Amino acid sequence: MNLRKNIAVILTLLTFCMILLADSEEAGMAFLKMPVSADAGATMSVFSSNSGSPLALFENPLGIQTDKSKLSFSHSFWFADVNNDLFGFSLPLKRGTISSGLNFVRIPEIEVRNTPTENPLATIEGQYFSGSVGYCLDIVSKFSVGVSAKYLYEKLYTESAHGTAFDFGIKWQAPSSLDVSFLLKNVGFMGELEQTNTKLPTTFQIGIIRPEIFVEGPLNASVGLNFGSNLITGKTEACVGAEASIKDILSIRAGYKQAGNINNKSLGFGLNIKKIKLDYAILFLSEGLNYPHIFTINYIIGK
Repeated sequence: MNLRKNIAVILTLLTFCMILLADSEEAGMAFLKMPVSADAGATMSVFSSNSGSPLALFENPLGIQTDKSKLSFSHSFWFADVNNDLFGFSLPLKRGTISSGLNFVRIPEIEVRNTPTENPLATIEGQYFSGSVGYCLDIVSKFSVGVSAKYLYEKLYTESAHGTAFDFGIKWQAPSSLDVSFLLKNVGFMGELEQTNTKLPTTFQIGIIRPEIFVEGPLNASVGLNFGSNLITGKTEACVGAEASIKDILSIRAGYKQAGNINNKSLGFGLNIKKIKLDYAILFLSEGLNYPHIFTINYIIGK
């Protein structure tokens, strides 16, 4: 009981301090905020802390925890041929789970103009990369922690920059079958790109999940909420997600995100076929930049 009280006090103070440190300046590296896997994207990343997928490494290191070795691949494509490819691997150990992964983003044919003309002066390409390793384990009964380290790289035309970031998470299996998680994400720095240091989208997030509504029977459902604050811009957001599954074979998912005056929605489904799990998601973004599609494959290694 004393341990729980101490953790609660520490998290309360951490939240308060981070809110005080937040300012109104804009952050970059937007690809670090986008959902990277279809199962997460379909619920606006609400269930990332309980994912069990290696790709949770890029969303919430708490979610990599598993009792089976897994390989994952994810591909997403957006407007103007913007695409995102990810590879992940997770390995359960005697204590906890270790995971590693690669995240590539390519933005081709960015048009350069000095004046609004029909033909651009040139076209350039933007490239972003993140390589990450993470670890998650149970520390005491009903408490688990996760941490990940990321190497970051961005390139625009002939300019490039490197950086490092860390994610820290803690999860509590609370009474009433609730999972409560706290995540501090993208804490780090970037080098100079065109004489300017890109600010990372450092975020503090609180998540609440009811992982099993129906304990018995072929049908199960889960619901969850996320509340996040960007500590660089001071902007807040709230997400809600739901998932219904039949005999752990077919899953239907949906999500909703409110960030200021912007409302985004998502839909998706998943299919388990023995050792292979296939997932698809579509994000309905209100910003008017078309709809990202995400395809993900998870493969269980061994028995």
